[in-house]
Amino acid sequence: MLKKICAGTLILLGALSLGHVARAVVPDMRGSDVVRDQLGWLAGTLPAAAPEMQELFPEGELFMWLLPGLAAGAVGGDEGAAIVERAWEAVNAGHVARRFGTGHRLEWGTFYRGWRLLLMVERARLAGDERRPALLAELSTEATAVLDALRTEPVPTSYPGRSWPCDAVVAMAGVHRAAQLVELSGLREATEGWFDRLQPHRDAAGLLVHEVGSPSARGSSQAIIQVFLPDIDARRAAEEWRVFRERFVSATLGLVGVREHPKGIDLPGDVDSGPLINGVSASASAVTLAAARRNGDHELVRVLDREADLLGLPLPTGRGPAYAFGLLPVGDAFLAWARSTELAPPTGAGAPQPVWWLFWLAAALPGALGGWWLWRLRAPSRSGRLLAGRGPR
Repeated sequence: MLKKICAGTLILLGALSLGHVARAVVPDMRGSDVVRDQLGWLAGTLPAAAPEMQELFPEGELFMWLLPGLAAGAVGGDEGAAIVERAWEAVNAGHVARRFGTGHRLEWGTFYRGWRLLLMVERARLAGDERRPALLAELSTEATAVLDALRTEPVPTSYPGRSWPCDAVVAMAGVHRAAQLVELSGLREATEGWFDRLQPHRDAAGLLVHEVGSPSARGSSQAIIQVFLPDIDARRAAEEWRVFRERFVSATLGLVGVREHPKGIDLPGDVDSGPLINGVSASASAVTLAAARRNGDHELVRVLDREADLLGLPLPTGRGPAYAFGLLPVGDAFLAWARSTELAPPTGAGAPQPVWWLFWLAAALPGALGGWWLWRLRAPSRSGRLLAGRGPR
């Protein structure tokens, strides 16, 4: 009896595994309905999860609030506006801003002010008629302050004494998004001058380096740059996306991911990249889903969307799916934000493909083994049949 129970368990496991693979790899690109479901779970998790994620990541609390806020802004509606307001209050908490130190050209640093500006744009865009004029005035003041800082210094500091070009790109993208709602004089000329002053911070391939003073680009920061560059200059974005794809998007171990270091360079991960698996960064891969959407790389979007569901093991909770069994909510926040980013028209480019049949085979194996085992248990042995035929007639 115990053997039959074990065989039945294997069959059930196989059926569940096949169902999981099918749910992950059969659907097309995920849309706003999936983002709404993810936000449903995140909204109830945020107050407890944000401080927990801060213990694991340097910007964990900020991202834990800010990314769902940006995703909610993209989805819109009353529920989306409510999440944006909650995120705005949390992001502006004094203890969150103070983590980025003092002495910056932009108070609290470029990282904080750039991402905060993006959320401010969504807040103003979703505001009702009564609040809208005041919020637009605040947005104009903030966007002007950020633009003035970028005019003066192309990559202002994010932490005391340290500057990352990707943070400056986020900040400039926030300015350009703000310019869709308020007038910002001299933006075109300021942007052209900013690009000129960024030239010393590019590597041999023409991509912005990871940190001011470092020799080369890296996947974790480049993925963010590729999300926001289309807001600033579509022509530059298309060219840099091509280079980024060639140097960082890689098929490995049967999957498609984004390397932290360019192809041919193998170095360990750090706090920015997280752990690397055969050179691939999970965080860079998740952010590249957003970048692929912004750059119209629909085939790569399909691949990364499907891999996120395949590897993320979304757990139904009644309020929405919790990825990785809900153990790392900041990952859910990044994924919801990535899936909420604007989907540009398709470029028609192909993409490397995972070896899907390996996952179908792996999912089918437990059920096949259980079925074979059950058949063996139910079928009489050959010796048993012979003995049964030798009795009295």
